[in-house]
Parts: sequence; C-alpha cells; structure tokens
Amino acid sequence: MKKTNSRLIQIGQVVWSVALIALLILTSVDLNCFSRPFYAQQYRELNTAETIGMSQEDLDLTTNVLLDYIQGKRDHLEVQAVVGGEVQEVFNQREKDHMVDVQALYLNAMTVRNLALVIVIAGVVVLAVKKNKALRKPTAKMFLKTSAVLMGLAGALAFYAFLDFNEFWTMFHHIFFRNDLWLLDPNTDILIMMVPETFFFHLVFRILGGFALGYLLCLGLAWYQSKGGVKA
Repeated sequence: MKKTNSRLIQIGQVVWSVALIALLILTSVDLNCFSRPFYAQQYRELNTAETIGMSQEDLDLTTNVLLDYIQGKRDHLEVQAVVGGEVQEVFNQREKDHMVDVQALYLNAMTVRNLALVIVIAGVVVLAVKKNKALRKPTAKMFLKTSAVLMGLAGALAFYAFLDFNEFWTMFHHIFFRNDLWLLDPNTDILIMMVPETFFFHLVFRILGGFALGYLLCLGLAWYQSKGGVKA
C-alpha cells in the first residue's frame, strides 16, 4: 500500500509539473496573440496597410474584429473597408471558414489552460499545508526532471522552427487542422496579407520569449526548493 501511495504521489507530481508548463506556454500564447501594440509594430515594419491597399484606420478596425472573433467576443467576421479604393467585404468565405477552425483551436487551448490553472492552484494549496511540507522538495525535483525532458523537446522544436520556419509552420497546420482552408493566396486573400509568414515568425518567438521568462522564474524557485529552501 505504501509503495502504491508513493507511485500515485509521483504521478501527481508529474501531472502538476506538466500542468504548470502548459499554463505558462498557453498564457504566453494568449497574451501575445492578442497584443494590439505588437500588431501595430508589425504592421509598421511590414508596411501592411500599403501592401493591402487599406488605410491604417481600416486595418486597425479589421484587426480588432478579427481578434475579437477569435476570442469568441463576436459571432461573425463581417467587416467592410476600403481596399484599393473600393468598399468591399474584407474577408472572403474561405478565410471566414478557416477562422472558424482557428477560433475553435484557440478556445480549446484556453480550456486546457484553465484546467491547467486549476491543477496548479490545487497543487500549490496542497503543498502549502504544513503537514505536507515533506512533499515540497521531491515535488520541486520532479518538476526539474519533468521540465528537463519537455524543454529538451521544445528546444529541438524551436531550433527546427528557426532553421526552417516555413516547414515548421506547415507541420503545425497539418497537425492542428483537418482541412486545407489554411492554404490562402497571399496575392488575393487579405487575411494572409495581414499576417504573413514573417509576422508569425516574430509572433512564435515572442511567445517563446514570454514563456521563457515565466519558466525561468519557476525553474529558479524549484531549484531553490529542491535544495531545501522555503521550509515554512
């Protein structure tokens, strides 16, 4: 029975560690994917408004509609703007259909993030109980071990993305989408003009940077606790 309980505790520690890492990465995704200042910066650097033939005001409006839709704050992507001197519907049907899939992916990711948050908070509460203080050091060590494996895989993936982002981005879409609606024409589809591959390259590494900050903080705290710190 004692051996069984020990095994269950170890499984719980692994689950908690994975949940913490998932919480960090998905929170970084959420914060960075909807950062309006980031979009404004990228639009300036990539001359997006000029490329599309749209005013900056209309581009900002379209961006707000797009991001609100992804977050489930709007139930449609109907938006009109002056493009190339003519008033038109910004997104065509293929773009709208693809964004249905993107919205579902985001909302599912946030459900996972929220579940991870519950697990992390529950674990912290358990470890905060004085009678469970003996679990803190082994839990910290398990986090270090689990994260070492996961970070090794993530590091290899990040290196792959850096070497060939196009191939990495294609692989991402094949994994997370069950159709080819994501294959858009950069010459005619405004959605891909707004967020071309260069935009996503910067976004992905911004997400990784945000995750790294939170992860390194947790890593430092776990290392300190694994050495016997924070005994209260």
